[in-house]
Amino acid sequence: MSEVRRIVLDHSRVRPGSTLRPISRFVVERDGVEQASVVLGRAEIFEREPLEYAVARLSWADGGLGDARAVVAAAVGSAPPGIPVYLPVSAAVSADHAARRDVALACGFELFQEKEGFRWADTGQALPEPAGLRLEPMSRIGPEAFVSVLGRCVAQTLDRTDALVFGRQQPRQWATTFLNHHASAADAQSWLYAETTGGAPVGFVGLAQREGDPEVGTIVLIGVLPEQRGHRYVDRLLTAAYRAARARGFVAVRSLVDVDNHPMMAAMRRSGADPDADPWHGWLFTSARDA
Repeated sequence: MSEVRRIVLDHSRVRPGSTLRPISRFVVERDGVEQASVVLGRAEIFEREPLEYAVARLSWADGGLGDARAVVAAAVGSAPPGIPVYLPVSAAVSADHAARRDVALACGFELFQEKEGFRWADTGQALPEPAGLRLEPMSRIGPEAFVSVLGRCVAQTLDRTDALVFGRQQPRQWATTFLNHHASAADAQSWLYAETTGGAPVGFVGLAQREGDPEVGTIVLIGVLPEQRGHRYVDRLLTAAYRAARARGFVAVRSLVDVDNHPMMAAMRRSGADPDADPWHGWLFTSARDA
């Protein structure tokens, strides 16, 4: 019979830069040999929300799906009452992502969000300057100009994770925290604030270098103000992001889009981004519906 054992890990055993702190590690051992393990800790997407938890780095030995289910159940049972546990699954990280989704469902998790990965490749295609927009980089105008527009855009976001986190903070607080964490000085030239030629705010797009890959950019966040939607400004913001990527020498740009965000999914396809170029699909399961 497998034994589930709870081990609290020292911070030195967490990879540098990890947001999974404080953490607990749950292990299934049989005859002293580890069969399955999972780390429970604060999720990156909720890093400013210390009472939110995620299950991460789930692993198991060949044929050990039962052990994997047991260790996930133990982790869920240890969470404070009323606190949901989130289990992320990524096709880009795990070749056995279908089995991981099966484990989540077998443990009573529900699918909270599914995201599609897009990749735009720079093939030298024409990228006209976005008509009717004036674009200013954060490196020139500073982050404060972005705070209001970020907060107003995300207040009506169709991205389920952003909506969940945003709902717990005031708009300016959320936007300031987000920019402090995601808009580094190195990327400030490709965080672009957009307004009409008449000076009316339109929205923004944030492009950053993909971690660990100096030739690939990532669209961190993009948004159009509610009163400016319906004019295809998002198409022009994507073109602006691709132009910024070319200027920085990136050969490609990656994006993750909530599959229920149908307008953004359509805009990505119109921009020439390919949903089939990379296995960058992701799922986020939750052990409880968030109130």
